[in-house]
Amino acid sequence: MTEFNHLVPVTEAQFNGKLQQTVSAKDLHNYLKVGNDFSTWIKGRIKEYGLIKNDDFLIFDSSKFRNQSTNNEQQIKWTTKRGGDRKSTDYILTIGTAKELAMIENNEKGRAIRKYFIRCEEHLKEIAPAIQKKALNRLKARLKVADYSRPMCDALTIQRLSLGKETKPHHYTNEFDMINRIVLGMTAKAYRKAHNLTGDIRDHITEEQLNHLAYLEKSNITLIDMGWNYEKRKAELIKLSQSYMIRLLGKVA
Repeated sequence: MTEFNHLVPVTEAQFNGKLQQTVSAKDLHNYLKVGNDFSTWIKGRIKEYGLIKNDDFLIFDSSKFRNQSTNNEQQIKWTTKRGGDRKSTDYILTIGTAKELAMIENNEKGRAIRKYFIRCEEHLKEIAPAIQKKALNRLKARLKVADYSRPMCDALTIQRLSLGKETKPHHYTNEFDMINRIVLGMTAKAYRKAHNLTGDIRDHITEEQLNHLAYLEKSNITLIDMGWNYEKRKAELIKLSQSYMIRLLGKVA
């Protein structure tokens, strides 16, 4: 499998919004050692077997294939040994299409690489449930943070109202900044700048960080309801955070 993977790498690309395992048609053609030139071969196979653009293949900029670019119908210019420029178009094939084209050749190399593609598909089926579970757990953590954010703001509003104080936007921001500093080491604004992000940082941080934030937000609601001021709550949340991390590390160990 190592030899094939070096010569015909299997990567991933979006086909109609669905992430699929894919192969460079040019890499496949080179490995199969098909007699005619690449352009004639791929166009002939597309026509002969009724391959459908965007379902079975994409036309793309081959210079960006290693970066998993899937820009349709782009072409590149590359310098030949003679110093001239030529246009080179490659195609992304779904692994199912690549498997079919390998089988069509009906030779030892075609049969061997077809088996390799089958093993790649089996491997994806093995790891897909784990990937799905991880994504689902992160979504649950993200929703948990959202569940506590609004009640925390409401608790702060009620507490300040009981003291005859008006609650302004920066008061809510201070609460979130306090918790973000404890978990992330910086405010949301600083985190976005440091990681070149836009939008809500909670859409980017890890499941573990989200759970940590949710725990502190929930704890902060209780402390606000108890009437504790900002500095007292901050000190207590730092202690709770430290205890939380110790428990978390104990579970990991």
